[in-house]
Amino acid sequence: QGSTDHPLDEIGMSQARLIAEHFATLPPVDVIVSSPLQRALVTARMIGGRVGREPQVRPAFTELDFGAWENRAFEEFQAEHPDLASRFLDVDDYDAGWPGGETRRAFYDRIWAAFHDLLSEYYSHSVVVVSHGGVFGAFLAMVEGTSPNDLARYDILNCSLTELHVTGRRTEIRLRNDVCHLESLVQAAVGPEGMP
Repeated sequence: QGSTDHPLDEIGMSQARLIAEHFATLPPVDVIVSSPLQRALVTARMIGGRVGREPQVRPAFTELDFGAWENRAFEEFQAEHPDLASRFLDVDDYDAGWPGGETRRAFYDRIWAAFHDLLSEYYSHSVVVVSHGGVFGAFLAMVEGTSPNDLARYDILNCSLTELHVTGRRTEIRLRNDVCHLESLVQAAVGPEGMP
């Protein structure tokens, strides 16, 4: 979906409600920051309603801009632009860019700066960031010192929870891509007999 501002569908709304309920069971939150895109902001507002915090909108946390290729399949892109598509399959190519959109490097620089600014501003606070899979995947890769171009390694699920503990000396990933709070949706889809 990229930076296209699609609203949440019915499943997305259910996921947002469940993660908001989950946050009500967790330690207090000082700050909520959100991408301006509806699918993140609606979720952030639901969380904020449960924990008594109004989300701050930060455009820097918007998903990657795919330009002319927003909402189109990568297979279609490969068929029309095979040379450029092969660059996106190269995990060492940071300068590949989407026609009319962002380059990988520009996206990663934006994400790194956004999180760095957030850490500088709220270094002693509990901060919730509601954003997008590409944003979190890129940041986790950079924290771990690996290539954010390896998308399969950093496939972040919708409404999953990742927890980082940041000190002046290190960043510890305590929880990654946790979706236990969404189990009731899976159970409802599968049914009581374990059959869809």
